[in-house]
Formats: sequence, C-alpha cells, structure tokens
Amino acid sequence: MDNVQGNLYLNRENFLEYNWELDIPEGDHQGYSVITMSLQASAKKMLDAEKTDSQKILELLSKASSMMLISDSLNEPFKPIFEDFQMARRSAIPEDFTKDELFFFEQILNDISEPYLKARIADLLWLLLRPKKIHHAKIAIDTYLMHDIDDQSWHRDIKKCFERAARLAIQIKDWKRLEKIKSLLFAAFLKEYSDSKYMQLWLADLLDKLRIDEDLRPQIAQNLYEKAQKLKNNRDFHSAISYFELSAKKNKQCNEKENYLESLIGIAECYENEADIRSTHSNLVANGFYENAIQAYRRIPTKERDRYNIENKIIAVRMKIISSGQASLDEMISLKSPTVDVSELVEVSIEHVKGKSTPQDALLYFTGVTHPTKYEQLLKNSKETLKHSILGSLFGGRHLSGDGRIIAKTPSMNLNAGEDDLANQAVLYKQMQSQFSIHLDLTVQSQILPALRQLLKEHRVTKELIISLCNQSPLVPTDRVFLLGNALWLGFEEDFGLAIHLLCPQVEHIVRSKLKEAGCITTNIDKEGIENENGLSTLMDLPETEQIFGKSLSFELKSIFTEALGYNLRNNVAHGLLNDNDSISLGSIYAWWMILRLVIRSIVSGQIKRD
Repeated sequence: MDNVQGNLYLNRENFLEYNWELDIPEGDHQGYSVITMSLQASAKKMLDAEKTDSQKILELLSKASSMMLISDSLNEPFKPIFEDFQMARRSAIPEDFTKDELFFFEQILNDISEPYLKARIADLLWLLLRPKKIHHAKIAIDTYLMHDIDDQSWHRDIKKCFERAARLAIQIKDWKRLEKIKSLLFAAFLKEYSDSKYMQLWLADLLDKLRIDEDLRPQIAQNLYEKAQKLKNNRDFHSAISYFELSAKKNKQCNEKENYLESLIGIAECYENEADIRSTHSNLVANGFYENAIQAYRRIPTKERDRYNIENKIIAVRMKIISSGQASLDEMISLKSPTVDVSELVEVSIEHVKGKSTPQDALLYFTGVTHPTKYEQLLKNSKETLKHSILGSLFGGRHLSGDGRIIAKTPSMNLNAGEDDLANQAVLYKQMQSQFSIHLDLTVQSQILPALRQLLKEHRVTKELIISLCNQSPLVPTDRVFLLGNALWLGFEEDFGLAIHLLCPQVEHIVRSKLKEAGCITTNIDKEGIENENGLSTLMDLPETEQIFGKSLSFELKSIFTEALGYNLRNNVAHGLLNDNDSISLGSIYAWWMILRLVIRSIVSGQIKRD
C-alpha cells in the first residue's frame, strides 16, 4: 500500500529514528493516561526542535492511546475520552484512523516495546483491518498480559487489560491463552493484599464475570466467605457484605446450599450489627440498616427458616425498627423560617365573605376565598426551585410518620440524566408535594379559617341546608346525600376530626362513581375469581381519572387522600392511624373545604369544577 503525498512521514524509519521510550517518575503507576501524556510531551519536544515528522508520528500514537478502553465490549471496545455534544467536538475514536495510518501501525507493531502502546496498536489492527489477521489478536492478548497484577495499579487499566485479553481469547477461541489468563487471575486471587481489602473481591468478580472459573468456584467461594467473616469480626460490615454477596453467588453456582444460606445470614447479621452500632449516634440511620437486615433475612427461603430461627430474628429486628423509628423523631431538628406577615391576606379573606345577605351567598363566596392549586404553575415553580437550589436533592430521603414508621423514600437526583429519568421525576414530585404543603398551610391559616369564622359569626349554617346543597349537586350520588351532608356540616361545627372520617370513604365513592360513568373498570379479580373494588390509591392512578377531574384537582386529591409524601388521609383513616390531633390537622381542614367547594361549585356549573 503506497503512502499518499500528505502522509510521507508515516514510515518505519522515522519511528525508529526517534526511538520513543516511556519516561515517568519512579514508583508512578502506569496506565493509558500516562502513555498519552508521555507521547504528547515528546511530540511537543519534537515540535520545539522543528522535527515535524517525528512530532506527527508521536501525536498519532498519542491519539491511538488516548481512547478509553471498554473492556467488556467486543464491537466497540474503544470510546472517546472526551465528548462535547453542544460544540460537536470529541477526542479520537477508531473510525478516525485512515488506511495509511493502519498500514503504518502494522509496519511498526513489532518495534514497539512499551506493553500498553503495543497492545493498543495490535488491538486496533485486529478491530479495523480487513480481512482480519488473527496474529494481531494474539499479539494484543500476549501484550495485555505482560502487566503485573497488584492492588496499586489494578484500576489503572490493568483490570481492563486482562478483561480485554480474555474477551479476545474467547472471540478467537484460543483456549490455551484463556487458560493462562484464568491461572494468572486465580494466582493473584490467592495472594494477600495488606493495602487493599477489596483486591480479592475484584479478582473473584472478574473471574465470575468472564465465566471461566467453573472448576475454581468451591475454593473461591470458601476464600470469599472466610474473608467476609474476618471483616465482619473486625466490624467492617460494609466490606463484609460485599464479600458475603459474592460468596453467596459462588456457593449457589456450586449448589453448596448450606454455605449459600450461611452467606445470606452473614449479610443480614452485618446489617443488624451495623444498625446496633449506629443507633448510639443516629437512630434514623440505624433504622435504615435494620430495614436492610429484614430484607436480607427474607432472602432465606421459607422452607429453610425454621432451621436457622429466621422468623424470630425477623421479629426481633422489627422491634428494633419500631424502637429506632420512634427515637428518630426526637433526633429531628426543627428549622424555623422567617415569620410571614399574613394579616393583609386574613383581612381580605374576611372581607370576601362579609356582609352577605343569605347563608347560601356566604357559602358560595366562602368556597371562592382562595384558588385551588394550579398544577402547571406548581410544576413550573418546583422546577425553578430545583434549578436554583439543587443541594437538597443530591441525597435521597426517608419520610417518617408521626409514630416513627418509614412511610416513603425518595431517591437522589441523577445529575447525569434529564427530566425523564425516573429518579429525577421522583425528586421533582417530592418538591411539588413540599410546595403544595406550604401552600396548603398558608391557605388554611390565613384564608379558610378566618373566612369560616366570619361566616359563622354572621350566619347560622344548618345541617338541613348542607344536606339540601348535596341533594342539588350533580357530584353527589343520590344514595349518599345524607352521609356527605352530615360530614360537611360537621366542619361548620369545627369538628374536622369526625368530618374527615366520614368524608374519606365518600370521596372514594364519588371518584369510583365518576370513573364507572365514564366506562372505566374499577375492580380487580383475584386468583379465586372473586371480584373486588379497587381502593382510592389505585383509582387515582388510572389515566381516565386525570381526564375526568383534570390535572390540578387530581393532584390535590392524591396529595390529600392517597399520597404517602402528602397527607394520605384516606389510608390513615382506613387503617385507624389518625389520632385526635392528627384528625384535626390543616390537611383535614383543607380536605373538608375542597370537597365543600366541589359540591357547591358543581351546583353552579352543573358539572365537576376541573382545572
């Protein structure tokens, strides 16, 4: 193959004339980044010396070495180390190399002495040249294996070199070379590494990943278990869990049931022991570890639990979860925000209902004392808040009930993904719930309650009047008029606790009725053929719910009645979790006002008041 005029510098003589050698400080650990920097530094020296042919060769080799090795990919083992999608820029990829450059690489391959660079050039030739030449793959394998395995340089491309070598050996069916790779990795696994507690785990994991350890699995499993026990005894529970996990996997592959179960129990005990220690400093942190212990114990098959007394262990940990959850409440810090002057808002709300000639008029104005949440505005505000205050979203959250139970978890924000990422959607939803809660508190205290007291100061609201309004409302089923009317009237008696206990099941029935009218299936059939009605949480997740009630009202209904991150009134009422104080919370008051508003406004409009 002849060089074109622009590539006359690409010849073996120019490469041999320079005779590049790696120059790094003694004791420094190599890796492809070191090779690239050395080649770039040498190229600069050649530029300064006006030796442009040598400079271009060194830059070409630097370009080849700069690519990131993706050792588990057969088809795309090299990726650019740098990409800027906005500026449409990136570093080198295999497709950037021309035929002339590949021919030059083939000329100098046997003259390269540095293992990293030689392996890279041979690998590129195997990947890109057509027809393929199997000796290029063999040279790449042999040169990748020239590196010593040690804990200091394992993650400085040594692991990737050995994995890539194994993948190539499997690809070309060179079982002799693959056996050598297995022997080198296993010999390294059997060594002790005083400076790295994870080295044996990393080596065992690579052997497992490559699936070349079938005859070695019993010994690997035993060594991993012994290492895990040693770490556990030294109270390094996090590291021990990693070893127990891989030990369990290897024992399962060997059909060593007893050792597999012992490894699973080891994991659970590590979580429990870690929790016991953490509880002296933070019960909230300990609570999470106890929860992990429960999940770990549950991995033990049911038929094996009696032999290991697992059910009693689970009960004991559950008691610790309850205790630490309750203690967590005492550890929480109350943060006080600056006082907001709402006196003007209170006066406006009072004036809004003041001086009306009849109770009916006063009630109509009362239901308009404030505007319900606008979903799109809440979404926009929440996005803006996250954009300007991202720190609070970098960590996941655990949400406690009033009795210390974990009732919800939220993930941390994924900064490497967009808005469609599930974790980021969860973070955004959490922020929306937080802002809705602030809106609700302000609305109830500065608008709804002041207006209600002014209305009651001027008018007598009878139970018969409220029942009559329910009877006129197209929203209220005819067979629920008295139930809903009584529930709403209790609010005018300021008995919001009883009101919410009556309202929750009636709200569920209203939602179910409207969905059925729209032709939705609101039931499920169990495995015995019994048809059951779905609860409000399930109904609110139906796509038709948003079509019927609108985004804004659907969001409020979920936040008030079924959302664990919100007030969750329906579920708390259904399970008897509301005490005297909780049942008269601001959430209960807002729920009462919201349903009253829907009933009265549906009379005026003849339909459900949507967004």
